[in-house]
Amino acid sequence: MKSMDLSQLSNEALLGKVEALAQTERFNLINLIVHLGELDDRTACEDRGFPTTFAYLTRRLGYAESDALRRVRTARAARQYPSILRMLASGELNLVSVSLIQPFLTSENHERLLRRTARRSTREVERMVAELSPPEAEPRDRIRALPAPVASAPEPNPSAGALPMFDPMPEPAPVAAGMTVPQSSPKPAPELGPSASSRVVFTFAASEEVRSWFEQARDLLRHRFPMGRMEEVIGEALRRLVHDDIPAGPSRRPRASSPDGRHIPKWVRDEVWRRDSGRCAFVSADGWRCGETAWLEFDHIVPFALGGPSNDPANIRLLCRSHNQSERLRLLGAPGRAGPGGQRFSSPEGGGDISRSQPP
Repeated sequence: MKSMDLSQLSNEALLGKVEALAQTERFNLINLIVHLGELDDRTACEDRGFPTTFAYLTRRLGYAESDALRRVRTARAARQYPSILRMLASGELNLVSVSLIQPFLTSENHERLLRRTARRSTREVERMVAELSPPEAEPRDRIRALPAPVASAPEPNPSAGALPMFDPMPEPAPVAAGMTVPQSSPKPAPELGPSASSRVVFTFAASEEVRSWFEQARDLLRHRFPMGRMEEVIGEALRRLVHDDIPAGPSRRPRASSPDGRHIPKWVRDEVWRRDSGRCAFVSADGWRCGETAWLEFDHIVPFALGGPSNDPANIRLLCRSHNQSERLRLLGAPGRAGPGGQRFSSPEGGGDISRSQPP
């Protein structure tokens, strides 16, 4: 397939094209769902050698198993409750949400559940599904040590010929009468105890409030831990509690800020964080606020390089990294180039106008 050259499209034209294509994709998806529902009711797949519609989608059409499962579940639900098609067309529902709630839909509750699911994130739908599922016993608190990984055997050298899979045990030599067999000294038992390479598994149940705290902490630590792994986030929280939760001594006294300096005082950061609700404050021309909670940075509205103060909350806002970078390029151009007033600024790593967020 010949690739298209889209480099001449303006941003507005590109956005409009993507939205039009998304609408076309949604229409085609609904068309596919309707046909799959009909196909699922027939024996056409069996006649072609596929036991189920799922097998036909994965083995014949090449769908991933998760994608095929979502489409089959949605097709069955939409065949029984046609209002799903209308909600898919309007964007109120998506395949993931419908496939999650499909096992719980009935003629009595489907309208209520579909309304609850409309325009909800996958995480919110998962929580709703957990409410509908039968209760399960919570796992008990547990810390279990993982066995050490087994070192793999060296690969045989093909040039040296075939190697045996194991060394055969030599036959014991015959023992003459009256002779004693020397006993080999026992091997020392392996030492037990923690090591730097030891790994453990934590298992516990927690409330939704704890989950919310964890998600906020993960977003706040994205600069330090981009992958946001549980071990990193929880480990950092515990490290700070154990090692850093002590009164500030002379070595921990916060540095004084100059009114003319780049450093944003803590009282300003605290006020901006509360004002912007810990979310990216960027608002597009059509009034859409970003609201991202990860990769947040404190941004000078009037850049510091152009004389913007750091000790005035009115000149500081929270931006996600993407919008901070785009605003920097819009106002100052690429690093090393002259800005609107002839000033030059360096990259963020060299002391540019990006202040990493230090949330309260």
